[in-house]
Amino acid sequence: MIAAVLSLVTMAPVSAQGLLKHIERVTPRIAQRGTTVEVTIQGGWLKEPREVIFSTPGLRAIEIEPLPSLQPPITLAHGGRIEDQMKCRFEIAADCPAGEHQFRIRTADQLSTLATFHVSPFPVVDASDVPHHTIATALPVPLNVTIRQNRSADGLHLFKVPAAPGTRLTAEVEAVRLADVHYGDSEFDLALRILDANGRELAANDDNPLHLQDPFICLKLPNHLPGDSVYVEVGPSVAGQGNVLYCLHVGSFSRPLAVFPPGGPSGKPLQAKLLGDPMGDVDQAIAVPDVPGTFAQFGDAPSPLLLRSSPFPNVLEEREATDTRISSLPVALNGVLDKPGDTDAFRLSVKQGDRYRVRVYSAALGSPLDPAIRIRPVTAQGLPGPAVAEADDADPLLTDREIFGPNFRSRGGLKDAIDPSIVWESKADGDYLIEVRDTNGFGAPTAVYRIEIETPPDRIYAHLTTGGNSDWVESTRYMGLAVPQGNRWTVNLNLPQGQGNTYRGGLQIIAQGLPPGVKLVSPPAPPGQTRWPVQLVTDPFAEPQGAVVAFSVLATDPDKSIESGFQQWVPFINHSGGDAWRAVRSDRAIMAITDRASITIDLVRPTIALVRGGELAIAVKLARRAGYNESVDFQCEFAPQGVGLPPAETISGSATEATLRITAEQNAPLGAGPLFVRATTLPQGSGELGAGRVMVSSEIITITVADPFVELASQPTSIRRGAQGRFTFSVSHKTPFNGQTTARLLGLPKGVNVLEPLPVITVDSKVIVFEIEATEESLLGAVNGIGCELTVKVAGQEIRQRAGNGTLRIDPKL
Repeated sequence: MIAAVLSLVTMAPVSAQGLLKHIERVTPRIAQRGTTVEVTIQGGWLKEPREVIFSTPGLRAIEIEPLPSLQPPITLAHGGRIEDQMKCRFEIAADCPAGEHQFRIRTADQLSTLATFHVSPFPVVDASDVPHHTIATALPVPLNVTIRQNRSADGLHLFKVPAAPGTRLTAEVEAVRLADVHYGDSEFDLALRILDANGRELAANDDNPLHLQDPFICLKLPNHLPGDSVYVEVGPSVAGQGNVLYCLHVGSFSRPLAVFPPGGPSGKPLQAKLLGDPMGDVDQAIAVPDVPGTFAQFGDAPSPLLLRSSPFPNVLEEREATDTRISSLPVALNGVLDKPGDTDAFRLSVKQGDRYRVRVYSAALGSPLDPAIRIRPVTAQGLPGPAVAEADDADPLLTDREIFGPNFRSRGGLKDAIDPSIVWESKADGDYLIEVRDTNGFGAPTAVYRIEIETPPDRIYAHLTTGGNSDWVESTRYMGLAVPQGNRWTVNLNLPQGQGNTYRGGLQIIAQGLPPGVKLVSPPAPPGQTRWPVQLVTDPFAEPQGAVVAFSVLATDPDKSIESGFQQWVPFINHSGGDAWRAVRSDRAIMAITDRASITIDLVRPTIALVRGGELAIAVKLARRAGYNESVDFQCEFAPQGVGLPPAETISGSATEATLRITAEQNAPLGAGPLFVRATTLPQGSGELGAGRVMVSSEIITITVADPFVELASQPTSIRRGAQGRFTFSVSHKTPFNGQTTARLLGLPKGVNVLEPLPVITVDSKVIVFEIEATEESLLGAVNGIGCELTVKVAGQEIRQRAGNGTLRIDPKL
């Protein structure tokens, strides 16, 4: 190991690779449950694949092996590329839930960006390459299958389906939901039609409340059909480029549009009615999960309906009553706005100061409503009074829906954006009406809604953010959880509050699901922190493996109890600026122990405090594996509030030492807080978001921000060109120090010089005086921001402090 002092520290180079991802293409995208399918995965930095880690049960990968790299690589938008590839076999359990499943790949030294794979309840077949763009050339397919198809620039595809008069036919397209591209456009917006043998349109769909841009049709076929087949046509909704992979589910399966009531008490059976299927509504008993939240209810369709599990009873609207009485709170109100212009009202009694969260679930569950709510007191005459609270859409950032992560304009295509949620505190005892309506006056038999009313729980989330970039894009540098054997890796978790949270105390972050040989290190977060570091540390001989983990928080106050949860969001079909069409949410994260890294990084713990207005130098020690002499980036990623951090720097060649210089603002909060640095290898062709780079971190050390050694004050001073004068500061001592320090004057304008000797400050100094002169070249006028720099040596370490904020005016020569 080389102990030479760092010879060159430079700014970290900006990678030419741009927004490089590990996984850019998964083929095929969908397969039937209960089968095993060979899968090819392509992207970058996938050499030496070791494990595919799914975040949910039901799938596992076997027979993993690398494939030859593509030469030349396929270039993609924003610097992405496809170069490496691998294959494996996905074993899909017979009871694997249908729909989307998330996974990451562990290689020898990487944990990949997120990818997805879909599971169908039906046999999956690939569409023929033979053109099938007309009724005459339509591709024959049986009922109850999933067809994998690539839509190229030729546009339409037609499929010939067996049909019997009076029976149900359902066709459902997955294109946006199936997409695994990180940058795309309107080519994923498809449309669907069903035609008879004469080309007459029987039904059509483009967008819909259940799946947004992905169309579906469920119809009862006419009693009279020409022939024994109908034709399913899939084509572009708007003009767009080709090469869009989609799948078409087609069959006789039921496709209800809504469930009423759209939720029930947790852990209890719910007697519900499935609404909207063309063959009629169906009564069904639904098992509501024990855990509160939104859950998926699958029938025989390939996609579910969403319902709510809540720890309180249901109240159903009384359709013939002016309003529905609520006997107790908390409660879940359930109704249908079944006619245009319909408004439902529920009446409840509250006390002054009662505080409730009133949250609507309608569009978020796939209902066609754009709901609005209004709370009105009931007057002494029994009439509705003026509104005391009302809301239409969710907050633009979706924080009132307790959704943290989807960014920029479309919020990741989330339907939750139009469901309101408010916290209401009653100003007086009495009866109140909660009214719900559609903002456009819409009504339909499937326009269900649910309003959950409860005292807001104290809840704080752990949110693993995608990272800092002008686009909303996944970055393993910020949200990756790969930890080399015998090393450390640290990420920053956001700690957003749930709507109506009142807990303001300290927090302790914990993790569930860590594999053997991994421990979590995170100091308690003091009150008021919204972002905090979490470190994963592996034993030297921990077995390389993947694991599914979740973070949450506890109150450090033993007398307080709070609820918590974990969120992570990754965008797909993104656009420049981060306007993603869809976002994948997970309440668990995937981590991995990787092979031993070529580097470790440490900080020498400072023996002194960083003073306000000061600069502190911290020694950085880089240990290299024998023979590893490549450049390494390092950067401080977290420090106490008010502490300024330098940009990334590069330790070049075989050097093993550097210096981290941090500064404190003049008003930085006093006290101690955590600080760490990350070190990153810089292999050729790696991405600035982390793909291809091995990343480790230092221990989390504690930095203390203290009062400055001195405070300096001055009166405005003037000097004439060609003259000499004095600039004086009064000295107030804040933090004692031994010995003396020389003061240096900063910020003088051109043509004004300081004359030696420079003044010194000791513990007895009351004032310091600088002798100055103004030359003939000095610029006339006032100059602000003149201060001093002091270098004080304490406990063997030097710390710089800047103080003072004076004004000097240069006047003309007499």
